[in-house]
Amino acid sequence: MTLARSGSTAPESLQGPAAVEASVAPALEVHQVSLNYGAHQVLHQVSLSVAAGHTTAIVGPSGSGKTSLLRVIAGFLRPDSGEVALHGKQVTKTAAHRRSIGLVSQDGALFPHLSVGRNIAFGLPRRQRTAAAVSDLLDLVSLPAEYARRRPDQLSGGQRQRVSLARAMARQPDIILLDEPFSALDAGLRERTRKAVQKVLRSTGTTALLVTHDQDEALSFAQSVAVLQGGRVQQMGAPERVYQYPVNVATAEFLGEAVVLSATVTAPHRAACVLGEVTLRQAAAEGRAQLLLRPEQLMVVPAREENLGQVLDADYFGHDTTALIRIHGSGETVRVRQLNSAPLRIGDAVGLEVTGTGVAFPG
Repeated sequence: MTLARSGSTAPESLQGPAAVEASVAPALEVHQVSLNYGAHQVLHQVSLSVAAGHTTAIVGPSGSGKTSLLRVIAGFLRPDSGEVALHGKQVTKTAAHRRSIGLVSQDGALFPHLSVGRNIAFGLPRRQRTAAAVSDLLDLVSLPAEYARRRPDQLSGGQRQRVSLARAMARQPDIILLDEPFSALDAGLRERTRKAVQKVLRSTGTTALLVTHDQDEALSFAQSVAVLQGGRVQQMGAPERVYQYPVNVATAEFLGEAVVLSATVTAPHRAACVLGEVTLRQAAAEGRAQLLLRPEQLMVVPAREENLGQVLDADYFGHDTTALIRIHGSGETVRVRQLNSAPLRIGDAVGLEVTGTGVAFPG
């Protein structure tokens, strides 16, 4: 049983709700899809593209339309307008069971009355439902062959998700849809399972679409990230691109902790704020602006009059402390992340310096 697929190169990063331009043909294309639940519009002309052999994450807050979009792609819902194509073939009106799509859900959705082996075999064509084929699939997801005799309730949460992935991959679908598959796992198991699934997908060249509300998961798991808010794709591109070059403040704040300061753009690549002059990583129009930085860019240094601040709150996390600091003379507050070689305490007087570059939005 051969599961390997041809490799491909990473898609070029893009901004905005545009399809990813890739050097390989897309496995999945969603074009101008809109969906209504009665009078409520859930998806607004959503377009995205997933390159063959790549993993894309759709990330967004609860109610943003992520699961509805996944159900449209899977064929469980028919859009009010727009099209869905797999490898260039229109499947918008094709029944779900006739689409070459595998699905891994949040709880794994294994049949509780069947053994692990029979659960996996269920995903195979009848003529291929052999012990050897099941063993190959278990090996693919790094589970011993003897697990085939176990029942789902004898597995850990992470093992159940691996079995669910093995079943979904059994038919070698055109694309695997992952619907928040790690959200029910505890933090340590979640990370290990995510890495195991990521390894399987990349080693086999399987095209995958992950839906998640976890920003860290989306940025670390996928080769491309689409940010969905209010049923619209706000931005799509490589993880580092959408994190470092967000299209607006709302997208920046969703993708991670953000420090937003009042500023004045004094030159295309320079802005002045309460923390001093900051270099901009992309040109901005001169005038009033909102300056975006990340907490990890703010360094605590010995206090001086020009950068004096006071710690208002501090959360200790062992490896680091996140602190809220009020900047003297401005009333503005910023959140910083400081390694615990020098822990911060409420009431401390500190100085702040900016490292790296920022992004300015019209203010």
